[in-house]
Amino acid sequence: MPTIKDIAKIAGVSHGTVSNVLNGRGNVSVKKIKLVELAAQKLGYQFNLSAKVLKEGYTKTISVVLPNITSEQYNCLYDGLFNDLSSHGYELSLYITHDSKERELQLIQKIAAKRDCAIVTVSCLVDAKPYYQTIKTPKDSIIFVYRKPFLAEQFISLDFERAGQDIAVGIMAKNYRNIGLFTNSTSNAPSCGLKNGLQAAFNQSQYNVVLNHVESMPSESNYTLAFSFFSDLSTKYDAIITSDIERANYIKNANFLGSNVKCPTIYTLTNDVFFYSDNCYKYHMNYGMLSQQIINIITGKEVNYIDNKGFLFFTNERSKRQQAVCNKMINFLILPSPTTEAVRKLLPHFKKETGIDVNLIVKPFDDIYRQFNELEQYPEIDVVRIDMASLPWFAKSLLMPLTELNLNLDELLSHYSTQIIERFSYINDIAYAMPFDPSIQVLFYRQDLFSDPLIKRQYFEKYRENLVVPTDFAQFSQISKFFNQRFNRDSPVRFGSSVTLGNSEIIASEFLLRYYANGGRLIDKTCVGLDKEIAQSTLNEFKSFITIANNLDAAWWQTSVEQFEQGDLAMLIVYMNLFSYISNKNILPLINCASVPGNHPLFGGGSLGMSRYSKKTDEVSQFFNWIFSKEISEQIALLGGSITRDDILQNQKIINSYPWIKRIEENYSRGIRENQLESGQSINLRKVESIIGEYIGLWLNDGGSSKSTINKINRALKHTILP
Repeated sequence: MPTIKDIAKIAGVSHGTVSNVLNGRGNVSVKKIKLVELAAQKLGYQFNLSAKVLKEGYTKTISVVLPNITSEQYNCLYDGLFNDLSSHGYELSLYITHDSKERELQLIQKIAAKRDCAIVTVSCLVDAKPYYQTIKTPKDSIIFVYRKPFLAEQFISLDFERAGQDIAVGIMAKNYRNIGLFTNSTSNAPSCGLKNGLQAAFNQSQYNVVLNHVESMPSESNYTLAFSFFSDLSTKYDAIITSDIERANYIKNANFLGSNVKCPTIYTLTNDVFFYSDNCYKYHMNYGMLSQQIINIITGKEVNYIDNKGFLFFTNERSKRQQAVCNKMINFLILPSPTTEAVRKLLPHFKKETGIDVNLIVKPFDDIYRQFNELEQYPEIDVVRIDMASLPWFAKSLLMPLTELNLNLDELLSHYSTQIIERFSYINDIAYAMPFDPSIQVLFYRQDLFSDPLIKRQYFEKYRENLVVPTDFAQFSQISKFFNQRFNRDSPVRFGSSVTLGNSEIIASEFLLRYYANGGRLIDKTCVGLDKEIAQSTLNEFKSFITIANNLDAAWWQTSVEQFEQGDLAMLIVYMNLFSYISNKNILPLINCASVPGNHPLFGGGSLGMSRYSKKTDEVSQFFNWIFSKEISEQIALLGGSITRDDILQNQKIINSYPWIKRIEENYSRGIRENQLESGQSINLRKVESIIGEYIGLWLNDGGSSKSTINKINRALKHTILP
């Protein structure tokens, strides 16, 4: 095997230089990095990680020990750990025991040689001694999951006893008496907890049931055991409860192939994603979120209680209200967006539940805004999607207060942050709308480029600064220039970033983001205007950035998102809800996000309200109760819509599809969009932004002084305060 000495000889550099390159140290020139990498490639050299471990005494590796990877709860656990820990720079090694004690003991010996920083295990051992005696990792970094062996110090699981209690309530509501239970051995904590919860709920309600519990041991076939529920022809079950979806499917097969009676109702534990299945009630456990708590333990963060999600779409029967409102329709005026398309896909479910049709009237932003100015002429419009910037201006004249609808408003709003409620619902202490697709500006960047040693060294040699995610716009512009191939032939992407200039309001958004970062404000108590000094310097900075960015003559940001998706940009500042367009593309694993430079992002997105000219209060109430329910909100998010309910952050599939969601929530507290005076009086912010963008656009095209442009903007803004 080639050595570091061999590489140094071929590369023509010192032994120490090779060592620095292979260990990722940044004090080596770009030229020497390339020489070392080329020499190592020629020799087929592979860096000896074990040698590094012996030298340093630790690694950022984690061993995960599972009974199998096919069971839903273990698959979700590993998937969550892999996705999140990989983003933190950890490497995971997976070991499968097949619930064999002998195999697990062998694996413990193997893991001990690695010196992991943490061990995550679903153990089949009786006690934890073999782990503590063999592995030198600190005890509090050996995390036992689901099953708690004797003497285990660090243990984490979910509330399976609560699941049993909740399922028992459902059983009693149906008056089922003859119950089957199909689980792992009750020596395992989850199965024991599930059974105890069932029995506790039945006993507390003095509800008599016949409970036949079939427990499976590791050596037994779950599929074969499923047939035992139908082997006695004299026993007919009202319902069968299973501890996982795999067993539920086995029950269905066993009934289909081994019984002439109708399959009993099935209650099963499953993960947090809803899939419809006839005559099967799924109780959703937050398997995926368990990995989040394990990561908190590993990274030293606070560990919180994880609540069960419970039943989604609990009843399979259509609503009894369907016949009463048959052949009714509501008209819904809305922008084209990923959220709109997600809602469109789900509307048949609303029709099945209520008998009410929903007609989506999808129009561009400008057309909707014009229609708002004369909405009294469109009494057929029942529901409107209104941009949050325009909500204060139009709320009182266009929208019915939500208290006039048949809604549990406190409960519906309880799932949103205070910042969202204040900006997307209430105007002068009156709730006029429900938050629909709130959004905020975020900096997305190519994490693979920012962590590449060669690129980092190139940047350092050029600017004598480390390449880091920019926190101010001076850094942002410098990095944008570095990644622009017009200024740097070696850039792996065509442009550092882009700027969209095809619409006056988008130009205003690009400018105001920088203006706020520099400390500017639009509103000063009773006045609307730009701070002359700050605005002038911001305008000059903005013009300088335009000379190094990819200029897009587009009327919306989607073009820039498409460029980022195609790998043409290193960075992109865009509203979070627009980024879901690329959620399923191959570039997703390479992307990370951060707060915008200056930490003052603009709010975007909008709310849903009922037109005050509509007469369909009952139908709109049903629609709002449906679209803002936990179940439908989750489905909208899964289909690519922008939803900010707090319980959406408890869905592992959504987090995996949109990993930036977890980091965006904290940015809402810093969001800004000035659309009211200090007195609470509304301003026509759309007109304000249109004026700002229009004059800046003229200045960019025709030239002139930045000072003169700001003066023109401020003179025009004086006339925009009052309705």
